[in-house]
Amino acid sequence: MDVANTEVTFSPELEFINYYRNMKKKFLFPFIVSVVLTPLAAQTLTLEQCQQLARENYPLVSQRGLIEKTSEFTVANAKRNWLPQISLSAQATYQSDVVTIPQEVMDMMGELKDNPLVGQIIDVPDMNYDGIPKDQYKAAIEVQQIIYGGGAVKAQVEAAKAQGEADKQNWETEMYSLRERVNQLYFGTLLLQEKGKEVDLMINELERNKTLVQSCVELGVAGQSDVDKLQVEILSARQQQSEINASLKAYRIMLGIMMGQDINESTEFLKPAMSVLPSELQINRPELKFLDAQQQLLDAQKRGVDAAIKPQIGAFFQGAYSNVGLDMFSTMMHNEWTPYFIAGIQLKWNISGFYNRKSDLSKINNARSQLALQRETFLYNMNLKSRQEQINIERMHNVMEQDDEIIRLRTAIRERAAAGVENGSTTVNDLLREIHAENLARQNKVTHEIELLKDIYDLKHTVGDHQE
Repeated sequence: MDVANTEVTFSPELEFINYYRNMKKKFLFPFIVSVVLTPLAAQTLTLEQCQQLARENYPLVSQRGLIEKTSEFTVANAKRNWLPQISLSAQATYQSDVVTIPQEVMDMMGELKDNPLVGQIIDVPDMNYDGIPKDQYKAAIEVQQIIYGGGAVKAQVEAAKAQGEADKQNWETEMYSLRERVNQLYFGTLLLQEKGKEVDLMINELERNKTLVQSCVELGVAGQSDVDKLQVEILSARQQQSEINASLKAYRIMLGIMMGQDINESTEFLKPAMSVLPSELQINRPELKFLDAQQQLLDAQKRGVDAAIKPQIGAFFQGAYSNVGLDMFSTMMHNEWTPYFIAGIQLKWNISGFYNRKSDLSKINNARSQLALQRETFLYNMNLKSRQEQINIERMHNVMEQDDEIIRLRTAIRERAAAGVENGSTTVNDLLREIHAENLARQNKVTHEIELLKDIYDLKHTVGDHQE
């Protein structure tokens, strides 16, 4: 085929295929990589991630927004008391008696009208008065504006804010208890995970020694019963591993439910950092902030009691449209609907606030005493608990000082026992005893380390250290 003389023609189908291939290289490959790498990136979990996910998944988390909205509405309603208060009214009445002009006045006005001398000076109107009707009607609008409220409105606003803060801190207290539950599950999962790794190491060691003993059987140094003993121990270790895996699965399921996540078997839980705690610990729990918010609420309530006995000054305006206006004589003459208004400043002093003042203040003082007692009791219990946890931490530090040396010695003893089995100077039973002793030493170290971590984070939870 002569390539040089080959004619190249344009093909839309060919162009589309080339375009599709380029797009696959440009977009499909990164997409596949991201899909593959995303599960891998999710194979590890930290305590902080579990805490955050459990908090976001907890049903009570949505209540925080409701509390804030309720507080905002209550504060806004209290502030609206400063706005002009407008009211509309309409009434229809029938009176048994009304204002009338005495007959003597009517006779005197008639004489004046008949007197020609008086008629030349003034125009005396006709005295045909129908009087004020006994059925009267009025439609009115009234506007009142507080000028000085004695601090009542301010006390209502502060009480609304304090109540909202108390509700929020109570929510924080309930959410804080969730952290302890996550800690229990996380460190339980971590302990089972680490113990499972140690059992895997023991199984591998048993398998290696089984191969060694089988070689010794072929050389006539050991018997088949020795191989069977090792196989029994391998099966027993695998049974132990199955029990650990079953418990680990249960812990993962419980933790996954709290987090709202599906935790697979390949997920590894990372050990938290070994935190160094300060020498002096201060209790900083949300329960104390809740008590502080309740104290602020009582202070606002006391200001409300004080404001209740103070006078209030306000301005008012009333406009009305009535068939009996302010000018009664005009109504007598014409019997027509007339508009009018009244405006002014008024002073109100409701002395009934003095009736319950003493009992209201006594209730507030009793509530303060109860809050002080609750604070003292809570601090006492937390200080006692934190001291016990500090003692546990010191004890675990002392216990762990010898773990590495014990493992080193146990490993050396097990290696000498394995060498003894190979040359016939040590029995398989002795080797198995040393393998178990070494595995126990390793598991003890893992247990001590996890217990120490748990004690540290328990102490941080007790004192209210949120930097986990």
